[in-house]
Amino acid sequence: MLRAGRLALVLLALLGAAVAARAQDAPRPRSLPAVVVKVISGDSINAFVNGEVVPVRYIGITAPAPGEGADGGEPQGREALAFNRALVNQKNVRLEFDVQERDTEGRLLAYVWVGEVLANAEVAGRGYGQVIAAAPNVRYYELLVRRQEEARASRLGIWKNAGPPPPPARR
Repeated sequence: MLRAGRLALVLLALLGAAVAARAQDAPRPRSLPAVVVKVISGDSINAFVNGEVVPVRYIGITAPAPGEGADGGEPQGREALAFNRALVNQKNVRLEFDVQERDTEGRLLAYVWVGEVLANAEVAGRGYGQVIAAAPNVRYYELLVRRQEEARASRLGIWKNAGPPPPPARR
């Protein structure tokens, strides 16, 4: 009986070690280091990646267009651009990819990390962007929605003049 108990403990320990080893082997999301060379808008940048400058679109958010020259762009567009510029311009970032890596215009689609800060979430959380369903790229969708709700409740950025949020959808 004691032998069976010891054998069970040994097998349990081996199983635990195998599970732990398997968890460490779980695939990490694909990502690349980059340097932001130009901020285009609240949701788009140009980044130096693998020896070339490439356009990058933030996954999961859309920001008002800033316009150029005499074109004033959309309301809050220049503010979104200025915020994103202060957040990422000329900084080392990590571009984290989801399921779809490029959009129809050929831009990289990425979650842009500045250290431990997710720029996509910061833009939404400060009210400079709106969350969009970007299936199949939805890894941080709930985080983005939560940050947007915080901005809306605080009436930040594009939410300054917005009415009350709609009631939660029934599931």
